[in-house]
Amino acid sequence: MDSSLFPLVSVIVPMYGVEDYIARCAESLFAQTYPNIEFLFVDDGGKDATVSVLQEVIRRRRPERVQVIRQENAGLPAARKTGLDAAGGAYVLHVDSDDWLETDAVEKLVRKALETDADMVVFDFWKEYAHRRKLDSEKESSVADPDLFRKRLYTYASYGYVWNKFCRRSLFEDVFVPRYAMHEDIVFSTQTLFKTRKAVHLKEGLYHYDRTNASSATRSSNVLRRGNSCRNMLDMLLHFRDRHPSPVDGVEDEILLRAAWVGFTLDRRLFGEYPFLLAEASAVPVKRGRFVRIPQQLVLKLFLNRKLAEQNR
Repeated sequence: MDSSLFPLVSVIVPMYGVEDYIARCAESLFAQTYPNIEFLFVDDGGKDATVSVLQEVIRRRRPERVQVIRQENAGLPAARKTGLDAAGGAYVLHVDSDDWLETDAVEKLVRKALETDADMVVFDFWKEYAHRRKLDSEKESSVADPDLFRKRLYTYASYGYVWNKFCRRSLFEDVFVPRYAMHEDIVFSTQTLFKTRKAVHLKEGLYHYDRTNASSATRSSNVLRRGNSCRNMLDMLLHFRDRHPSPVDGVEDEILLRAAWVGFTLDRRLFGEYPFLLAEASAVPVKRGRFVRIPQQLVLKLFLNRKLAEQNR
């Protein structure tokens, strides 16, 4: 089979501390039935045997196109960007290193993308627990409307995962890269959905999401995780503030409200790090259907107004 007849797909796999999982992931990738894939494994400065385990799988399976890119530890978002910078494919698929794919996943995704001329193919996935699994799916109404999909990310009505979205490489051009791992996928997906002309839904469980691996993000404290999630979103808000239209259009209030609530309940440092947050969050109208519920919005509004009054004395 002449692989040049098929569009090249770049599969990007960030790695850090996954020596117990990377072989399973790599085996599923190298077994793909689609003939034209480049595999980009990004080692984010890990100290364990992840790379050695991967190299053994590569030696045994002998994939045609594979790169193992090493970098100093810079975090998951930076590792994704390193992979994107090296990617030469027409399409991109992100795979987390402790997860795995069905062997015909890429073949089915390319076929769906070409048949529908879609910029993004959103697909179903299996959540893998210790003694059970669950098939999960995106809402059909979200996939049909990329703008609605983007806005639903901020109320958790849609999934922000990057790995269940097969995308044209062009959607990631000039992408803003968040600093922290927590909800970095929402930041990336906000931007790709903003650029998406057409998204379609492939209703098949092609991806296996391992829920048994207690990742570093899960182990870190709730204060740190939720605070860093807000920092990522506020940084994106600042990055696109003077651009219209932009990926943050229509989600500014949700970003401000979420950050103010986390600042009020968990991490007051946010108000010092982002001096605009106090005044701008206080101006957000109370409204149903937000991530922060109505009673919490009312309590938060009292706090913000009191702090503003103290500043203006």
